[in-house]
Amino acid sequence: MENIGQATWFGWNSTQNKQDRQAFDSGIDINSGYLKSKDQTVKGAMIEGKRQTFGDITNRSLQSNRTLDSKGLVKAPSFVTKLQQSHSLQHSAFCDPSLIDGSKIEKGRRDWIDIDKQNEDDPQACSAYAHSIFQYLREAELNKRANSKYLEDMQVDVNAKMRAILVDWLVEVSEEYKLCADTLYQAVNYIDRFLSLQSAQRSQLQLIGVTCMWLAAKYEEIYPPNVADFCYITDNTYSREQMIQMEEVVLKRLSYELTVPTAKTFLRRLLQVCNPDEHLHFLSNYLTELSLLDYSMLEFTPSVIAAAGIFLANLMLSRTPWDGNLRHYSSYVPADIKLCVTALSSVHLAVGNSTQLAAIREKYAHARFHEVSRLPSITIMPYMFSNQH
Repeated sequence: MENIGQATWFGWNSTQNKQDRQAFDSGIDINSGYLKSKDQTVKGAMIEGKRQTFGDITNRSLQSNRTLDSKGLVKAPSFVTKLQQSHSLQHSAFCDPSLIDGSKIEKGRRDWIDIDKQNEDDPQACSAYAHSIFQYLREAELNKRANSKYLEDMQVDVNAKMRAILVDWLVEVSEEYKLCADTLYQAVNYIDRFLSLQSAQRSQLQLIGVTCMWLAAKYEEIYPPNVADFCYITDNTYSREQMIQMEEVVLKRLSYELTVPTAKTFLRRLLQVCNPDEHLHFLSNYLTELSLLDYSMLEFTPSVIAAAGIFLANLMLSRTPWDGNLRHYSSYVPADIKLCVTALSSVHLAVGNSTQLAAIREKYAHARFHEVSRLPSITIMPYMFSNQH
């Protein structure tokens, strides 16, 4: 294993992404808690609804419904799934903006699909409780977030650049040990919340970061790396005793509240809603993960960041950025996420033009992610948020 830890902040070695690392965990795979089966997925899209029940199957019923072609032969009936209808509406809306703002949607007609109804037979999906769960998570994200101004209010020896270097290094650590995305997001949440409550010296920052990663791994992973692995990854800069001691300090400062919703939590839900292909899936994950690097993104809640990630990804892929499904399940209209989309686009541009903080960009430049980090940035214009829900 290549050692990627150093005792000093600005001299850490960069670990190259390994081709045999597992692909980023999917918002619609088993890591999300939603098990897929052959009759549930077609090219990555969830089929909407159940098969229609049988009606009258007598000859009289069939005779009345038959349609003859020009040769006098009975035509095969055509069926359109709810998912196809939804995609047809989205395509029409892209051509006609008035469909997106709802002006041509019939009064009383629902413009979103009940994705939980289609999963009601899957006990892993918890469909009966999904709405309540995400209502709770929207409340919890407000109570378990960092102070967005903690560097100004609490820290003296730590700045935004040091934080970005730490997060970039933790991305490399998560890749080295093949940790799931939730572990990374949780670790960054613990770091920011801890630093919101506790002043720290720059010499302690790496210890705080690796300890928070260790805590998150023990919370999220089935087989987390042990404390010796995390000591090794820092080039043994810190001892086992130091990490255990810091773990106690962090836990007490966080009041042992380790269950927190992150942007990944909400992104997984929204990706389930919009039936993404792999390009949209990986690009929205890339953009959302970039938000971890930038201290200024703490201004936005995780659910807003997740929504902005999908909105911006759709724009970059020249697709309809928002629809009824996303509006309903996120509870946001484009105006609500406009500032976050603009900020996230700026982060994307800055990372693309920099040779530093490259861990996330290099990770998503791999072919297994369709090289989405190589896509060019776009200029955000006001009209992109008009004529929307």
